Amino acid sequence: MKTILHVDMNCFFPSVEEILNPKLKNKPVVVGGRTKRSVVASANYEARRYGIKAAMPLYRASILCPKAIIVEPHFREYERYHNLFINLLKEKITDKIEVASIDECYIDITSLIKKQSAKSIAIKIQNLLKSKLNLGSSIGIGHNRFMSKMGSNYKKPLGITQMFNEDLISKIWPLKIENMYMVGPATAKVLYDNEIKTIRDLALSNKNKLKEIFGNSWEKFYLNANGKDDDELIYGRTKPKSISSAHTFENDTNNYDEIKEMILLEAKEVWENLSKQKLEGKTINLTIKTPDFISKIKSKSMNNKLTFELFFSNLLDIYEKNFIDVTIRLIGVGISKIF
Repeated sequence: MKTILHVDMNCFFPSVEEILNPKLKNKPVVVGGRTKRSVVASANYEARRYGIKAAMPLYRASILCPKAIIVEPHFREYERYHNLFINLLKEKITDKIEVASIDECYIDITSLIKKQSAKSIAIKIQNLLKSKLNLGSSIGIGHNRFMSKMGSNYKKPLGITQMFNEDLISKIWPLKIENMYMVGPATAKVLYDNEIKTIRDLALSNKNKLKEIFGNSWEKFYLNANGKDDDELIYGRTKPKSISSAHTFENDTNNYDEIKEMILLEAKEVWENLSKQKLEGKTINLTIKTPDFISKIKSKSMNNKLTFELFFSNLLDIYEKNFIDVTIRLIGVGISKIF
């Protein structure tokens, strides 16, 4: 059995902003755009105490916390600190690291626990990130991706939580279904409507019932709820077939400015990921999911060299031509045919 860590940087965007501007320390900080319909990209824990969370309209965040300091995102700095923390872990811990996103990664420490405990390695990682980069993190310890991811979410900030087979029934199964990794608010509502209120309920559900709810992805949810998942990490710079980012809105929306703002945030994340790996792509993809869980994808292949400006403008063009009046719960953007 392998031992996998999931390292999740606490409030990564606001934390970087506090490093760039120490005057923000201990104040409610919200990262987001400045237009009337902008949404919250991230908020620190001081702001979250007021009920502010990611994807919330900024105007609502300002109502909840009038003293919140709104900071426009600095994606290049986030990318720089991402590289700093990944390189630090590779240098001081191991190079068996799979980058999951700009603020999280999985680490295979199976070969390291012969000399030290998994928890001592997790403590070392937390101390390294805090002392060298002034960044806080929560770490989950498990035997596969799902269990370690659930561990890092179990206690924040600065938590270290072990989630092995013996912890499944006592720690994971009692959790509300919305606390399960990959279950968003809209999915949780559907599950509640089907009397699936906890992860235990999902784990013990009839498989045919799950097929009706999740379609082809039912088995992934079922296996995860029973503590099973892949434990093979992908290291190095393996070229992906596509790079994408998706976001579920807090409330279903067809508001143009709100959707445009989210497309911009996702496009920047995808472009930074593409640029970081020194890759290029030919096909632009826009995905929406409606409140009744119907997914629709529109793509556009480019003959000219793709730039960020072309990427974003064509995403908007696809949205305006196909989905302008559609109420959506999720929107995703991506680049495929990568070379």
